[in-house]
Amino acid sequence: MNPDESGWPDTLLLSGSDYFQLLLDRHHRRYGLQGNVGRFAVTVEGPLDIDRLKQTLNGDPIFCWLHSLRLKKQWPLQLPEWIRIPSSHPIPIEKFEVPQKDDGILNELFAKDIQPRDDPPFQVDLISREHGHTTLLLTWSHLLMDAQGAEFLVRYLGNALGDQPIQLFASKNSPFTLIEQLKQTQKTRDFIFFEKKPMPISFLGKSGSRQANSYHTLYFSEAETEQIAVHCKHYGARFGRSPFLLAACMHSFSDLLKRKGKTVTAIWVPVPHNNRKKGAFGPVVGNHLSYLFYRLFPQHLEALQKTVAVIQQQMIDQMRKDIPASFSIMMDLLLRLPLWLYEKIVKSPTHGALASFFFSDTGKTLDDFNIFCGLPVSNAIHYPPNSSHPGFTIIFMDFQQKLHAIIAYTETTVSKEDISWFESSLRKNLLE
Repeated sequence: MNPDESGWPDTLLLSGSDYFQLLLDRHHRRYGLQGNVGRFAVTVEGPLDIDRLKQTLNGDPIFCWLHSLRLKKQWPLQLPEWIRIPSSHPIPIEKFEVPQKDDGILNELFAKDIQPRDDPPFQVDLISREHGHTTLLLTWSHLLMDAQGAEFLVRYLGNALGDQPIQLFASKNSPFTLIEQLKQTQKTRDFIFFEKKPMPISFLGKSGSRQANSYHTLYFSEAETEQIAVHCKHYGARFGRSPFLLAACMHSFSDLLKRKGKTVTAIWVPVPHNNRKKGAFGPVVGNHLSYLFYRLFPQHLEALQKTVAVIQQQMIDQMRKDIPASFSIMMDLLLRLPLWLYEKIVKSPTHGALASFFFSDTGKTLDDFNIFCGLPVSNAIHYPPNSSHPGFTIIFMDFQQKLHAIIAYTETTVSKEDISWFESSLRKNLLE
């Protein structure tokens, strides 16, 4: 297939979930140095040939088409969409060297931004490390795809999906009538903002200084990962590990707030819910996320087992009420609104604030990720986008049967000493 094939669409509509990510992009730019930008890093044992990689990217029709998309300026009542801007210039790859024994990502790469109306939605960088290891870093606009979509794309480009076919787009579902959408929207708003009482969602102190994220990674051995799985059952987690991981995080985060002299009255936690079918490699394009919402009060944090039970019951109640699907319907209904009005409506119950604590568990999608571009994979990490200021984000993921946790924060609101204390507390909650 020719990368310039005319059969590729010249426009691509955003979904309601994509438009919500655009709202987050606007929010992050207002309070930080970057927009809603995600990163996925893959480290291999050996040198990646940059010329061969450029050949792969510039010769792949999917990547070339995605790389050509730019966000179109939206007019009132017009559906937001991507438009194709063809270019005769080859897709670039930058190469960097890191100091010996440095296994992280250079700060200048974390500082990169993507303006969705002006820039390609992807940037690709190679980082050469000691002992011949190489890291490929994909930086992408979260408006175009979510973290799992980016993961699928990278694995596809590195010939790391085996014989599994990749699914580019989601199948189109039958649309709901306007009346049905309005009913689902009202149900979700009534649930999220119950009793019309304001829910405190920001706890960390704001600062006038605008900063990019700092990142801290926690690595758990295979034995520790197995021990955490045992503790999940011991503490009553019956529907996967996420309720236990979230409970452990909430105990540590609550204690961190107390350590910083903050009064904890309640904590509001939105948690992404993946709408994809399990086992499928796709859809790649678009955000296929809804949310579950948890409200934790001080009495829920008296014991770890109690916290797990509360989280599980709230999850069961929301799934029975079909809240994730209703939230997605609400997002789709608001697509035609201009962004300023959309933002006003979404943020109105919280007076313009967004949750300052964010949790996600991407699961075990990388347990079988062993080869990339013919080389053994030694590590793979998702780096979350900037948190909602003043934010604190923690995501869990598995890589080759070992658990990782990545914390994103800004040093004006959480110090490195705070992060070190939080890590010690979290390890204790998870392992003891």
